Amino acid sequence: MTADLSRDGLRSMKPAFSFPTRSEDRGMVNLRDNENPFGGAQNRYPDNMALGLAVRYVDALDVVEQTRSDSGTPETLILTRGAGDALDLVFRAFFEPGKDAIAITSPTFRLFDELAAVHGLGLHRIALQGDAFDRLDVEALCALPVKGIVLCDPNNPMGTSLHPDDVSRLLSAFKGLVLIDEAYVEYTKRRSYRHVIHSHPNLVVVRSMSKALGMAGLRLGAAFAQAPLIAAMRKVRLPFALPRPVIEQAHAELADAKRLRAQIDAFITERDRFAALLRGCPNIERVYADAGFVTIRADAALGAHLAHAGFDTVPNPMGWPGYIRISIGTPEINDRVISALTGDVPPSTSR
Repeated sequence: MTADLSRDGLRSMKPAFSFPTRSEDRGMVNLRDNENPFGGAQNRYPDNMALGLAVRYVDALDVVEQTRSDSGTPETLILTRGAGDALDLVFRAFFEPGKDAIAITSPTFRLFDELAAVHGLGLHRIALQGDAFDRLDVEALCALPVKGIVLCDPNNPMGTSLHPDDVSRLLSAFKGLVLIDEAYVEYTKRRSYRHVIHSHPNLVVVRSMSKALGMAGLRLGAAFAQAPLIAAMRKVRLPFALPRPVIEQAHAELADAKRLRAQIDAFITERDRFAALLRGCPNIERVYADAGFVTIRADAALGAHLAHAGFDTVPNPMGWPGYIRISIGTPEINDRVISALTGDVPPSTSR
């Protein structure tokens, strides 16, 4: 089944830059890459596959997630320039422009819509179910004439997590590609779906190092999937995608995985404290807090009030009216937000 998921033109294609190691790593002199030997410290191309960084990343994830997994071999993992790049590689590798269609669940990450438009794909939307936007209409999704289904779990912009039973049912029932964006999964209590790729040859799981791991400036992400899917993604990836300084800095950041786990725990503690305080504020109807931010259901006037107080939040996130997405700041900043909400809150207007 997986052989049929890649685009027709990719199946016989061999990428021009498919070499996994540098010449020096094989004890040879590199007279292949047309580098300038008279250049400075960055005159050499980086490791094309960044295999060493991939191993370190998976080792760090195992510590952060407090689990062990074999889902991070070179054949089942590709490092990318942020999670957005991983999403784009999936669209480029598996969906035919002008022919294929995908399904998304609303509300969801707006980049999915934009990628569908850029790649000339049909787009179907199925609303998430439940007050917490945490249930999938599996039957409706599987009935659509689409090649792929794209999920955002935890959800951005709502900050909630899908019910695992629904995701499991979808993976078993749908025969096309299932793409799960897990950019915020480290902030949840559930197990990452990267651990089940060996049971689902149609599953791609995208991860980010920008959020919980705190490396937004490095622009690094990853995709986990079975080997045929990763091989297809490598075919459409540009060569030498990760700059050497980025690889080196990421190595250093990932070396202390216990520190990464501690910073995630500190974030979750503060997020939950902030969410509890928000639930006690007037004119806030609901608070969702299972991701790297909180989303509140509140009148639009509340967003204007926060902006007037100097806080740049996201009213109507991803075009979803009646909600405000708020990033997590330091305890001092979060306390100032609460003071702004409780000290001079505009009256609520009916919707």
